[in-house]
Amino acid sequence: MKKTTILLLHLNGWLAVLIGSFIVFDPVSLLSSYGLQPDPSIGLLSELRAPGGLLIVCGLMILRCALDEKLYARGLQLSIMIYGGYGAVRLLGIVLDGQPPIEILIAAGIELTLCGLSLLVMWRRRQSLNIAFDS
Repeated sequence: MKKTTILLLHLNGWLAVLIGSFIVFDPVSLLSSYGLQPDPSIGLLSELRAPGGLLIVCGLMILRCALDEKLYARGLQLSIMIYGGYGAVRLLGIVLDGQPPIEILIAAGIELTLCGLSLLVMWRRRQSLNIAFDS
């Protein structure tokens, strides 16, 4: 279980750092990769870069949590908030706005999968800890 947790935290952390870096340093290319044809203003670029920076910081925090077993739960919780939040709001967007391009649907699927895996690993860790304490 420990190796699975470390692997998942690294996956979640590095993916957040990677996507955040693309958003901060080349938001136009990132939008284009989603099938969007942006012609962004300076204000829109600023609005895109801000959450990109937050993703980088959160990804680094998740990676830090992967280094200390006492912090695994925090890293998993942060992963659930990030990927669950993004995935849930994308689903809400589908309800409110209609179906986006397939690339965005794929991103939502990945985000919700990472959230679900993080929930599962956290639940299994809690179960194994409870069994250890009950013995």
